[in-house]
Amino acid sequence: MTAERTHPDLLRRFVPTPYVFGGRDGSNNIFIESNDLEIALSVRGSAILQRQGAKDGGLFCKIIRDSTCPKDGSGMVVVSDGVLRVLYRGQGTILIHDWERSELLGFVSSDVKGRDLVSSIFPALFVDRNTESASSVAFTKK
Repeated sequence: MTAERTHPDLLRRFVPTPYVFGGRDGSNNIFIESNDLEIALSVRGSAILQRQGAKDGGLFCKIIRDSTCPKDGSGMVVVSDGVLRVLYRGQGTILIHDWERSELLGFVSSDVKGRDLVSSIFPALFVDRNTESASSVAFTKK
């Protein structure tokens, strides 16, 4: 008998996201998927997504809690090219916001709490595009 080998999914491409929430804010649809209930509920309750993160039409969020990544939450770096904004926090958290496609994809380390995600990390990721374009700074460190 031969045992079937499965390869590890190191990029977390096939992580199930059983916590799914959707809602409307006027004409905007907000859709949230996560593998962590705390994150899904925190993001669902966040007014930041509706005010700053979503352009007309809404926002799709997929945020994965990665319990195997390092728990170093020191330092925050935001890199932007105008359409894409990438936020790094420590070695274990990365969030990517595509403004044109209205999508947010993120991997969050196990030491990031849901309330920290919506109160300090999202505001650093979702900035006013007019303010950002007026500035010549492409890299910020907080």
